[in-house]
Amino acid sequence: ASAAEEYFGYKLDVWTLLNIACVQTYISGLVSFWIYRQTSDCKWFERGNRSKAAMRHWAESSQWNFLQKYHLLEAEENFSNRQYEAARQSYHNAIQLSKNHKFLNDEALSCELAGYFFFEIGKKTEALEYFTRANSNYHEWGATAKATS
Repeated sequence: ASAAEEYFGYKLDVWTLLNIACVQTYISGLVSFWIYRQTSDCKWFERGNRSKAAMRHWAESSQWNFLQKYHLLEAEENFSNRQYEAARQSYHNAIQLSKNHKFLNDEALSCELAGYFFFEIGKKTEALEYFTRANSNYHEWGATAKATS
């Protein structure tokens, strides 16, 4: 009985497991699209798309928690496909939803990635605006190591 009680005492609940899966899927998707842009290796694009599909599924059940993440993955996909106007709109959507839903960390990350997007397409003024906003958000969130690096 003691071993069983110990096992159930350490058991993670379904919400904790979902959160872990969500974060892993989200970060994996963002990294996959970035690697695809660096290498043009289609396997990374496909991995990014699988992450985006999973996030879309979660966003259908909880827009509040997942929709901004879906839009950021969509922005990165569009950037990877050189669909710049669609990417710009998706970054905007990710930032607005993050702000409206009070996810300061997602807003900071969305602004940072939008900054890289605008920098890569040669729009340095817009890039600086997004990097500045990301830095401010990271400070406000308490991620001082990120904000000062």
